[in-house]
Amino acid sequence: MKAVFIGGGAHRVVGILRGALAGSDVLAGGEVHLHDLDASRAELVARTVMQTPECAGRDCRITWGGSLPKALEGADAVSVILMAGSRLSFELSTLACFRHGFLPSDNVSPSGAFLAVKGGRTLLGIAREMERRCPGAWLFDFANPIAVFSAMLNHHTRIRSLGVCAGYLNHFWDLPRLMGRDEFDPAFDVEVAGINHCSFILRGTYRGEDLLAVMDRTLTEDWKPVRLKRHWDPVTRRNIGIGLRKMWEFYRNLGVLVFSTEFDGMWHLFYDEALAERQAAGAAATPAQVRAGCRGGDAARRRGDDALRRLIAEPHTARFWAREAHGHYGLIRQDHDIIARLLQGVGGRRPVTVVASRPAEGAVAGLKPRTVVEHSLVMQRGELKPRGTYTIPDSVHGLMSALATHQTLLGDAIATEDPRLLAQALLAYPVRPNSRAQKTLYRDLLRINADEIPPDLRRATEWL
Repeated sequence: MKAVFIGGGAHRVVGILRGALAGSDVLAGGEVHLHDLDASRAELVARTVMQTPECAGRDCRITWGGSLPKALEGADAVSVILMAGSRLSFELSTLACFRHGFLPSDNVSPSGAFLAVKGGRTLLGIAREMERRCPGAWLFDFANPIAVFSAMLNHHTRIRSLGVCAGYLNHFWDLPRLMGRDEFDPAFDVEVAGINHCSFILRGTYRGEDLLAVMDRTLTEDWKPVRLKRHWDPVTRRNIGIGLRKMWEFYRNLGVLVFSTEFDGMWHLFYDEALAERQAAGAAATPAQVRAGCRGGDAARRRGDDALRRLIAEPHTARFWAREAHGHYGLIRQDHDIIARLLQGVGGRRPVTVVASRPAEGAVAGLKPRTVVEHSLVMQRGELKPRGTYTIPDSVHGLMSALATHQTLLGDAIATEDPRLLAQALLAYPVRPNSRAQKTLYRDLLRINADEIPPDLRRATEWL
């Protein structure tokens, strides 16, 4: 099996590949190629992977460098990890969202939509090259916004694609915390439907017992949040606390159990409250602060690379690789990571269950077959099928359908570079849709990002 990681200089690739190599023999005798615009980062990650105990004895070639077309030749799976456009334009887009009364993020939001507009040509270019070099391969897109790119790739290329998210693992933390334990517990088996960052657990089990029956006993009127362990930093503790309280509130009031507490999806269920909270916390900065922060971020990235080079300068024991203290470098083995699992699903004999974003195709009732939604899937020997058929709960169906339609339409607009369709897709975002505030924000975002988006799409202002 051959797996190619585009954006392979990301430190998180080390943990992903450790999990993939440990989980099965699918990469034994095969090749992993790491491609990155910064070839030195790809080499750093590759040499780190080669030192890991999981790589030893697997006879798996770890390669890097060279041209992307040559790297894609004969690939079975391609993973894309990148952020489109410059950090500066993204941060200035964030400021514009706050200024006009909208929440910004890199995914389900107005600023997230413009990440897709900026990254569309890159993803399409990769898919077109795959059509020539490895037409049967899967493309696993980790670049946000994943649902938009899944729509674009599945509807406008011949490549099979899944939008995948690290938030796939969140329920293994959130559900134990709801039950009073601040720990990771992979014993939950759930089936899910919704949108990325705001899906809902429709059924499931925990150690053989019906999960919703467990939640009925747990999420009572007098439920209290768990006491978190001391190692969490203040911001993380605050976010975990908010997420857990909202999970309890939505289960009690809306009758839904949130799958992944990623705020830029979930906050659509309490939008004005979340906006006020973010603004009160001083989330917005000045343009000068944004520019300084971008320069500082570039410097921090270089320092992180240098620190990792020093860390792996000499061979280490298995004990070293097991130490959680190195987690901030991305070195900890990620046995449950979604990309690691999907690599096993492409090359392995056993079925692998995941939650990812792709066209509904009848698996989620009440939506057009082409509408991209997040739902439970099974991959085996490279063949994908829905794990079941699902219905999004009525209390949230309208909102989820609107968000999913907005993202699917956005994928169409980016693929076709149709400015009128782009305007329609943007106005379909169901937060103050077609309002003066929304239109003004989009005109600002088109101006801020103008140098990084296709010329034809800049004309969307004519319909705004």
